[in-house]
Amino acid sequence: MLRLIVAGMLCVILLVPVSGSLASVPVLTPTVIYVPEEYHTGGAYTAIQAGPGGRVYLGTTIYDGYAHLLAYSLTTGRFESLADMSAATGERNPGPYAQAKIHTKPVIAPDGRVYFGTKSGKPAANPRWQENYPGGHLLVYDPRTNTTTDLGIIKPKVSIIAVGVDTSRGLVYALTDPESHLVTYDPRSRTFSDRGQFGSPGEAPTRYLIVLANGDAFHPFPGATIARYVAATGAIERSPLQVLGSGTYEPPYAMVAAADGRRFLGVGRRSGQVYLFEPRERAVGVRILGAATSEVSGPSGNHYTMALGPDGIVYYTGVLGQDLFINRVPPDMGPPQIVGRVPPLGPPPPGYSRTVSRQLIIQGSTVAPDGTVIVMTAYPLRLLIFRGLR
Repeated sequence: MLRLIVAGMLCVILLVPVSGSLASVPVLTPTVIYVPEEYHTGGAYTAIQAGPGGRVYLGTTIYDGYAHLLAYSLTTGRFESLADMSAATGERNPGPYAQAKIHTKPVIAPDGRVYFGTKSGKPAANPRWQENYPGGHLLVYDPRTNTTTDLGIIKPKVSIIAVGVDTSRGLVYALTDPESHLVTYDPRSRTFSDRGQFGSPGEAPTRYLIVLANGDAFHPFPGATIARYVAATGAIERSPLQVLGSGTYEPPYAMVAAADGRRFLGVGRRSGQVYLFEPRERAVGVRILGAATSEVSGPSGNHYTMALGPDGIVYYTGVLGQDLFINRVPPDMGPPQIVGRVPPLGPPPPGYSRTVSRQLIIQGSTVAPDGTVIVMTAYPLRLLIFRGLR
């Protein structure tokens, strides 16, 4: 057991191995911050990323209107709108074809610039709503000048659901929805290149785009394969998976690159099984690390987010009933552990007017440079801030 004093409050943290019961899991009490209602219509998606200086970037949704890129300060507790997508894109037609969402998890490049993309507020797979949608914009926010630049529409009539950066080549990656194509953007020539099918045709792509240090990118495929974009050749391959270890393999939704930049992790959305992916020349090895919450509540659940901490710890969330579990994978990639659980949260503050779901909806998570874990919920849109979990 580890005893920490956090913000004048005694916080008891217990790392519980795979075996255990609900009674043995410590209760966590996060700081709960509601996102100002003028910036959203109740929802947000995977669009949250902590940056330097205590700043947290997040994208919102305004149905039939224009999304916002926000910054939240962990130091001051204040929100700031960095850009609304009408002004940023030059589009001024509220309604079903507006740039209503920022689905993409923002990516912070080595120079500090923040890349993100826009998405339609209507179902991307429905041709009715695609027909008159202009297309998703790739944008970049520069904190040095406090300006947002529109880099253009990557493809007409399709949305952007995930982005990434190849730091070694200076390229930006974008994953389209609904067709699941990988598109690269070269800032030097200001050109987009469609690299081809990256997600499974006919299935919704994930909001997680893995880019390793060598520029190779990965996206899940059904069955025992995974899509790999080979940065050196510009080609997309289907790599077979070689699964090692006991347990089931479920193609993960949430994924994150490991601290070494050579491997990545994923978690099965329902099973909670955590996988370590190790790319090889002709295949991708998959080591099953285990499922932290399986002995607590059985194999079912909703494991929807993963985030890498500055010390190599990978945090991931699990929703089991109305309880939120914060889990972790240690830096040595040992068995996953339960950090603690958050019981059902109270109602929104008086006067909150947006939709409130009966179910707990976890949408995104991130870890700040000081180790603070931030989890974002939807309906209501709020941030759950966990300090001192390391």
